[in-house]
Amino acid sequence: MNKIILHIPHSGQKLPNIFWKNICVEKKEVIDFAKQIADLKTDKLFGNNFYKKIIFKYSRVFCDVEKYEDDSKEEMSKFGMGVVYTKTNEKVKFANVTKHYKDLVLNKVYRPYHERLTQATQKLIDKYNQVIMIDCHSFSENIIMFDDKKQNLPDICIGYNTNFNKTLIDTVNKYFTSLGYKTSFNYPYSGTMVPNNLNYNDGNFTSVMLEINKNLYLKNKQSFKKLQDELNLLYNILKTIDLK
Repeated sequence: MNKIILHIPHSGQKLPNIFWKNICVEKKEVIDFAKQIADLKTDKLFGNNFYKKIIFKYSRVFCDVEKYEDDSKEEMSKFGMGVVYTKTNEKVKFANVTKHYKDLVLNKVYRPYHERLTQATQKLIDKYNQVIMIDCHSFSENIIMFDDKKQNLPDICIGYNTNFNKTLIDTVNKYFTSLGYKTSFNYPYSGTMVPNNLNYNDGNFTSVMLEINKNLYLKNKQSFKKLQDELNLLYNILKTIDLK
């Protein structure tokens, strides 16, 4: 039974033509920022053709599909890093964004992506009755915004929401710690993606976020392959879990 869906929202670095009309700094600065903040190579690291993958092709600098579209609900919007970014992680303004532009991004990119994600997840639920979403990310020790989150950083951060599945979280944690990795829960990042309109409490869907420290897999081809293989083994374990 294949009830795993891999959600990979931040691996892209593509910036469409419409994005550049709002830029107020040198183009190279924005390109460098997009690369710096990307979850580099996570589309390959987590990618496995046996499982359903939903990958966002654009840079999160253009549209961050894991942020709330309503800025009043999105904590990071006050730093210029809401669903549409206007500032770098160093608080440097790089874009002038109008309401018309934001609405365009929401209607043409953000909302269609979420509809696609919801439909793909619901199809798996209909087929297998149970689905586990793995929200696939990585982080760099150099660009964590808040100083209070730069201490005792883990190898792997395991993120979950309030209504989490304890069996899932415990299984993921035990797996990585058995391999010698240092793990943390909801630190330095917290929460996980839940597609729109899904009832998280039905027991047929749950989600876990994995934030991998980039130092683990970007060193060389050997470290990348090692972690990729370990993730593939994790998927095989998770697909046997009964969520109810």
